[in-house]
Amino acid sequence: MLSVLLFFSSYVGGLIAAFRFYPIFAFIVYQAVYFYNPQKRWWGPLIPDISYSYYTVIIMILLYLFKKKQYGNKVMAIPQLKIAWILCFLYGLTYFLSPIPELHYDAWMFYVKMLVTLTIAFKLCDSIDKFNYVLFGYIYGAWYMGFYVYQVGRNSGGRVERVGMVDSPDANGLAAALAPSIVLTLYFFWVTKNKLAKAAFAVAGVFIANAIVLINSRGAFLAVALSTAIFLWIMFTSSFQRKFQKQTAIAILITGLAGGLYLADDAFIERMYTLGEQTEVDSDRETGATRMVFWKAAWDMAKDYPFGKGFRGFNQIGYHYIPAHVNTGGKRTRTVHSTWFEALSEVGYAGLLLFILMIYFSFKTTQRCKQILKEQKEVDEYFKVVAIQCALIAFIVAMTFLNRMRAEILHWCVLFTAIAYQLYVLNKKDSSNV
Repeated sequence: MLSVLLFFSSYVGGLIAAFRFYPIFAFIVYQAVYFYNPQKRWWGPLIPDISYSYYTVIIMILLYLFKKKQYGNKVMAIPQLKIAWILCFLYGLTYFLSPIPELHYDAWMFYVKMLVTLTIAFKLCDSIDKFNYVLFGYIYGAWYMGFYVYQVGRNSGGRVERVGMVDSPDANGLAAALAPSIVLTLYFFWVTKNKLAKAAFAVAGVFIANAIVLINSRGAFLAVALSTAIFLWIMFTSSFQRKFQKQTAIAILITGLAGGLYLADDAFIERMYTLGEQTEVDSDRETGATRMVFWKAAWDMAKDYPFGKGFRGFNQIGYHYIPAHVNTGGKRTRTVHSTWFEALSEVGYAGLLLFILMIYFSFKTTQRCKQILKEQKEVDEYFKVVAIQCALIAFIVAMTFLNRMRAEILHWCVLFTAIAYQLYVLNKKDSSNV
């Protein structure tokens, strides 16, 4: 019953806040609904079976239209958002190349709806306080999933299954969605002065980290390790310093390592050991290295289909490019297991280029944010941007081993970079010209 109470209090309370205070709270409700995913939870039958996300987005759009003149954020000024829409348009065109056009259309419509939602959210997020609320919304949703995974635990196979969200129902997809939240939680734990809020971020971080351990996702483990290591390294080595910053970085590192050793059990440690063992393709069984065979097959497939083959095109055609002696786990119509090669096989060379450019401009614009914030000596906001960059790095690492081209969390990370660029660069530029 606790989950039901949490869900309804988040949903109703968030929508009331959207009407009374800021419409951006409707997007925060959308974030919560994404993680709660009530229709797929064990407690789902206890609540009305309606599309909560649909009604939330409708409310968000209506609130935006009602107060449209108040919001000056311009999508066309944000290169990564423009490219995301171009890529979505190109993805729609591959409908005519897809061997399963009905499923491709459904995937494309999901893509369009997601970008519409994120575009409206970008429009509504026009202040630093609202930006913080959006980041809190992500952390809150990630915390709930950490709590839910803690409740259900592992199955007899040592994994946590069927606990994901609507666009990533499997456990590995959930772990990838959680991984970027760790570094954002770490950032807010560091800069927050309120002791109660600091404790809340600490608790959230523990639950999220515990979920990643229970899920046993190697990609998510690498994502968390790399993103937090980069963030702490920048904290320690940057010439831009808060009081006791280096000491804090060391303390966080020691505490994190100690906490990680405490949370890691034998099953998690044994699975992480396989990172270094599965480097060669085994013709007798499927291993982690088998993915590299899929990646090469996708590259060979692209030579014959340079414009891509649409949604799950690799599943339908890619097996022709996999050598017959390779063991693919008893099924040859498999996904390519990498977002980069998913983009290549579904939208072709042009789609992969656009996808890379979206990521590139996300980093380029945030680098500009950091430059301006450093000049203005806004140290907390500077490291917020660093944390957002590290969060994006975390998802990039995780998605390298999964098909997540149209993932919500990937595009949330891109949205965070877009909002940062609007607030810290474009808005300051406009104010300086007044």
